[in-house]
Amino acid sequence: MLMYRQAQCRHGAEQRRTLIGLRLLSLVLLLGMAAPLGWTSRAHADGYRLGVQDRVRVKVIDWRASKGEYQEWDALADEYTVNPAGAVSLPLIGEIHAEGRTTEELAGAISEAIQKRSGLLNRPGASVEVIKFRPVYVVGEVEKPGEYEFRPNLTVLQSIGIAGGLRRVTEAGLLRLERDRIVAAGTHESARLELRRGLARRARLMAERDGASDIPMPPELKSEPDAQRLIAEERAVMRARADLIRSQLNGLKDVKNLYEQEVKSLADKGTSLDRQIALAKRELANISTLVQKGLSVSGREFALQQTVAELESKMLDVQVASVRAQEEARKADRDAADLQSKRMETINDDLQKTRGEVDQAAAKLRTANDLVDEATVLAPKLALEREDTSLRKPVYSIIRKVDGKSVQTAADQNAQVEPGDVVRVDIVSTRPNSELEIRRGAGGALSQ
Repeated sequence: MLMYRQAQCRHGAEQRRTLIGLRLLSLVLLLGMAAPLGWTSRAHADGYRLGVQDRVRVKVIDWRASKGEYQEWDALADEYTVNPAGAVSLPLIGEIHAEGRTTEELAGAISEAIQKRSGLLNRPGASVEVIKFRPVYVVGEVEKPGEYEFRPNLTVLQSIGIAGGLRRVTEAGLLRLERDRIVAAGTHESARLELRRGLARRARLMAERDGASDIPMPPELKSEPDAQRLIAEERAVMRARADLIRSQLNGLKDVKNLYEQEVKSLADKGTSLDRQIALAKRELANISTLVQKGLSVSGREFALQQTVAELESKMLDVQVASVRAQEEARKADRDAADLQSKRMETINDDLQKTRGEVDQAAAKLRTANDLVDEATVLAPKLALEREDTSLRKPVYSIIRKVDGKSVQTAADQNAQVEPGDVVRVDIVSTRPNSELEIRRGAGGALSQ
């Protein structure tokens, strides 16, 4: 009885393993058919090629003959995103190139890589399913331009609907446009003031560089109402700078004169010492003659020798002091020359910097003037167009990467959109002789 029950248990276990194996086999067959049958995307069956940002689900199943059953590779069963390098990175295997391949081709590459990596006799079955396509981008004259998730069978018109529809000219948009015009007008005035000040400063620096006594009126400022005031302010700066450099040079000149007087005094002192030394030496010669004849004592001769030595020492001190004073006088000359040179260097640096600022202010003024003109022209036109949609015609185009290059082609509203495409919407004005035939998508001032 016990042996009969054991046999029944073994038979039941074999039946369960057979049933599980059949179920797993069916699952493998279904997964293997997923890509060709179009499970990944019905709109892109038989031709969809994977690209960067596509997200796929990978499953790998292997037949274990020793157990008589199929076993799934849990370590590889996961979701993967095609990275910027165009590959999917799988554990234990590494990166597998995916960009440009179909899901079936990628599944075959994964199976081959697993077989080589693991040394299996039979290639395991792998399936790849796209669970999220790379996004599409809608730009231009739409309410909410940006990045959106791709949906199968997506058309241009549907993508515009996802982005909120065509941009509408609203009261808030017109108010914002008027606000932009006011801001542009303020920027225009600020750039104009900066340019005028820069022109006056440039004229003053050029006059200082050329050693002129006055600042000539720049031609660009002759028609400006406050030109005289700006030049008068620069004249005051020029006088202050001239007074400062003059004061510094006069100070150095006084120092030089002081040392020159000292040199002269030392020269007079040296002349006096020369006479004293000559007298002392004559007296010493006479005493030495008397000492040799025995008519005078040697102490007197010794005292005169000391006197001559002291006078000669003082003479050396005078000569050293004279050399030092002459060097200080020459140093004052060098300092004056360096001061002048440094002043000219500063003037040239300031002039170069001011010229750059003038050019920058002029460019800023031109830009602000264009913005003011644009806002002034756009406001009344948009106020008319907002009530008449017949004056605004949308034009569609699709920007798609072909062989690594972005290609823009015209499209209608029913054109099919593919993952990674950029849908662009422009507005063409149908008004005759319109100054604004096309308003590109950068016109954010028109949105609410």
